[in-house]
Amino acid sequence: MSKRAIPTLLSPRLVKAIAHPTRLHVLMALENRVASPSELAKELGETTRHVAYHVKKLLDLGCVELVSIEPAGNGRVVKHNYTSTQRPYFEQDDWEQLSDKQKHGVVMTFMSKISQDVSLAMAGGTFNDPDDNHISRTPMTVDDEGWQEVTALLDGTAAKLQAIQEKVILRTQDPKVKIMRVKVAMIQFRSPSDKD
Repeated sequence: MSKRAIPTLLSPRLVKAIAHPTRLHVLMALENRVASPSELAKELGETTRHVAYHVKKLLDLGCVELVSIEPAGNGRVVKHNYTSTQRPYFEQDDWEQLSDKQKHGVVMTFMSKISQDVSLAMAGGTFNDPDDNHISRTPMTVDDEGWQEVTALLDGTAAKLQAIQEKVILRTQDPKVKIMRVKVAMIQFRSPSDKD
C-alpha cells in the first residue's frame, strides 16, 4: 500500500479523468491496489484494449502511475501494473464546477460500484465478517438547515476516514501487521416520496 495523494479536488486533470465512466471505474478500482488493464477489463466487463486506452489517459493526466512491468503469456508479452495517485473525492465547491451530465455520470458510477461491492461481499460471505460492522438506514425529515447539518456530518466523517487510512498506511509498513480490505459507503439523498 503506497501513500496516496490527499484529496485536493477538483483539479482540471480530475475533471478530465472522470469525464468518461470507464476512467472513473478504473480510478476507483485502483484505489489502494495494483492491477493491470487486462485484470481491470475482466472486472469491468470491457475489452482489454478499451481499458488500456483509458488507463493510458489516466496515466497522461497523472491520476495513475506505473508500478511494475512483468513478463506474461510465457514471456511473449509484458504486463503493466498500475495504481491510483488521485482519489475520486470531491469538495462541495469542486462538485459544483461539474456539469449536470458529469455529476450524473459520477453518481451512477459510484452507485454501481457500491451495489457491486455489497453484492460481492454478501456472495463471498465477508459482509458480516467480522460481525461488528456498521449498517444503518435512517429515514429523516429535515429542513434546509438540517440538510446542511447532515451534509457537514458526512463530510466530516469522510475526512476522518481518510485520516484513519493515512494512519493505517504508516502502521502497515510493518509486514507483521495483518491487513483487511474494507469498504465504507455513505449516501445522503432526497426521497421521492413520503414512504419510508
